[in-house]
Amino acid sequence: MSGRMLLRAGADGTELGRQLPEKGTGPVELYLTGEQAGALRGKGVRLTEKKVSAQTHNRLKAAGDGVFRTYCGEGGLKHQMAEDVVG
Repeated sequence: MSGRMLLRAGADGTELGRQLPEKGTGPVELYLTGEQAGALRGKGVRLTEKKVSAQTHNRLKAAGDGVFRTYCGEGGLKHQMAEDVVG
């Protein structure tokens, strides 16, 4: 399987480039949707699903991605914008 096939399936080229060996073959770790994985399997690519423990899953879910912030309420974006205008 070539890196091009993975790129066409939607793999992140930057992340993929860090994992591919200069010569020969080697394992890579990708985050794929079910549809992407199915398309690759349909082309004969052997994939192994990596699962995280329930404890790790819960910890990651609780931590969130650090992007979402509420708009209303104390410490929300509305409060911060009002402080920036007044302050």
